[in-house]
Amino acid sequence: MSVVSTSWRHAIAALAAALTLGACAGQPSPQTPPVYTARGPNEVGVLTLSLSDRKIEVYYPAAAGAAKGRVNDVYLQTDPVPPMLAGMLKKIPESVDLKVTVPAFRDAPAASGKTFPLVIVSHGAGGWRSGHGNLLSGIASWGFVVASVDFPEYGFASFASPSRDMAARRTSSAAALDAALDLMARQTADAQSPLAGLIDMSSIAAVGHSAGGGTMFAAIDNPRIDTVIGWAPVPPQSPGATPKPTLIIAAQNDSGIKVDTLVSAYDKLNAPKRLVIVPGMGHNAFSDSCLSIQSGNDLISAVKQIGLPVPGPLLDLAQNGCRPGDLETREGWAIIQHVTVSQLRYALHLPGAAPEITTDLGPAFKNAPLAIREAPAGKTP
Repeated sequence: MSVVSTSWRHAIAALAAALTLGACAGQPSPQTPPVYTARGPNEVGVLTLSLSDRKIEVYYPAAAGAAKGRVNDVYLQTDPVPPMLAGMLKKIPESVDLKVTVPAFRDAPAASGKTFPLVIVSHGAGGWRSGHGNLLSGIASWGFVVASVDFPEYGFASFASPSRDMAARRTSSAAALDAALDLMARQTADAQSPLAGLIDMSSIAAVGHSAGGGTMFAAIDNPRIDTVIGWAPVPPQSPGATPKPTLIIAAQNDSGIKVDTLVSAYDKLNAPKRLVIVPGMGHNAFSDSCLSIQSGNDLISAVKQIGLPVPGPLLDLAQNGCRPGDLETREGWAIIQHVTVSQLRYALHLPGAAPEITTDLGPAFKNAPLAIREAPAGKTP
C-alpha cells in the first residue's frame, strides 16, 4: 500500500529535537503530543434544534453525573426518509434492525461554568444530521459543542427530487450555514435555552464529509469560521482569500474521491494546512452506517432486497470502507477522532494544544500508520 512519505517530517523533527536539547541542557524535554483516540473526559448530551426548513443535532458536554439513569440515544436509519417514500419501507422485514445507538444522552443537562468552541458539521450527499453520531459525540466528549446540520440540498431526500441546480444548492447551503450559526448564537445567549452560556461563538470550526466538505470549504472566507476540516471532502473550489488553518483527511481506499485528487487539492490550499492519509479506510468509513452494513442491517441494502432500484455507484460508495478487509470501523473512528480533535485544538488556539499531530497511536493502531503532510503559516509544502 502506498501512502505519502513521512520520512522528511521525521528527519526534521529529530533535528529540531536535537537542537533544542543542545541549547537548553538541563530543561525538561518537550512532552509527547496527546492522543485523542479514546473518549474524552466529558459525558455527552444530545438535543435537536429546528430552523424553519431543517433540523440540527447538537452534541455537547454534559453536566457531571448527567448520564446517571439515562440510556444511550437511539435513532432509526429510516428517520430521514421523506413521507412520499416511507410507505415503501413497510416491506422491509422486521428482522432487519435499523436502529443505531450513539454514546450520548438525549436532553441531558449541559455542563456549566465554562464555554466550549463550536464545531458546525455537514453530512455528505445522501446523508443527514445524525449519520455521524458516533464520531461527533466522541469529538464533543473532548470539550466541543458539535452542531450537525441537515442539508436537504444534497441530503437523503434530495435523491427523490428532480432538481439538480448545483448553483442554487450551493447558494441555499451557504445561507443555511449562516442561519445555523445565528441559531447557535441565540441559544447560548438565551438564559432559558438548555445551551445557555455553553458556546464560545468567537471560536468556530467547520467540518464536512464528502459533499459537506465541499460546502464547508466554500465557506472558508466566512468571517465567523476560524478553521475548516474536510473528511474525504469534495475538493475546495478555491483556497480562499484569507489564509486559515485547514485539514483534509483522505481515505486511502476511497473509490469516490481519490487520494491523488485530495493531494492536488491540498497543494492548492493556503498555509497553514495539513493532509492526513489513513490507510485501509474508504469513503463511507466516517459514518455510523458502516457497522450497520457489516451486520447486514443497513437501509440501502434492505431497500435493494425488497426490489427498489438502487443505483450501482450509490451502493458501491455507501459500502466503500465498510467491507471485509477494510480498516476496522471503530479503529477508523478512533483515528479520525484523534486527528480531528488534534487539529481543532491547534487551530482554535486552545490551552495546552500541541503544534503537531502525533502519528504514534500505540500498538492497537499499528496496522494503520498515518501519513501526514503539512505546511505552517507562510510556508509551502
